[in-house]
Amino acid sequence: MLMLVCLVVVSETTEPECTPSNYEEKLLEKFVRMEFKMEQTLNRTMQGAIGTLKEIEARLLMSSTGATYIRWGRSSCPHSNNRLVYHGFAGGTHYSYIGGGADFQCLPSDPELETVVTNAKFRSSMWGAEYETDGATALSSLNNHEVPCAVCFTNATTTIMIPARKTCYSGWKLEYYGFLMAERDSLDNNKQYVCVDQNAEAAPGSSSSNTNGALFNFVFPICKTLKCPPYSSAFALACAVCSKM
Repeated sequence: MLMLVCLVVVSETTEPECTPSNYEEKLLEKFVRMEFKMEQTLNRTMQGAIGTLKEIEARLLMSSTGATYIRWGRSSCPHSNNRLVYHGFAGGTHYSYIGGGADFQCLPSDPELETVVTNAKFRSSMWGAEYETDGATALSSLNNHEVPCAVCFTNATTTIMIPARKTCYSGWKLEYYGFLMAERDSLDNNKQYVCVDQNAEAAPGSSSSNTNGALFNFVFPICKTLKCPPYSSAFALACAVCSKM
């Protein structure tokens, strides 16, 4: 029931100061104003929440918590949520040396040279790396070309390279997959196994001239101590780089 209270001034020529119609108008105007203020408050609250979420997202992206991995054979990272730490060229000890380092290195494209040391009686040497894919049924067009690489940062807590897999196990995210590669068996120098991207490319500015250096070769399983099946010496080994939050 609508209660209407009016102040009546006794006068023969004066009407009551409020009527049902103007009371309802004022009441409606009040409701409209309240609704407008509530909408403004809600908009400010939503904008503040969105701004806070964006700040949190930015802090997470810039957080130093995470893990890195090297993508061999490419100069970029495979996912938009990865951050490129740097890109460059694969290198390592010459294939014919019995000493030196035992792993491939991802050398940055913008090195800072140590100009203090210009000579030493005994040295270790760093060579660029080339694909050794001549006659292979994959990546043969890259034979003797230099190998690019990219160091990538992911917000995951850990990464792993799994040999002989193209997919990750449950609970892990695939960063990229490709071909397991290392130094050739018959050469003096050995290298740690690395995972070369399935869509590998030549390093910028590289040529097909055979200058050797550190060499990337496909890896084939040997059906003696390895069980065949499930392995087969007819197929080179794959690899997958996986991450986990």
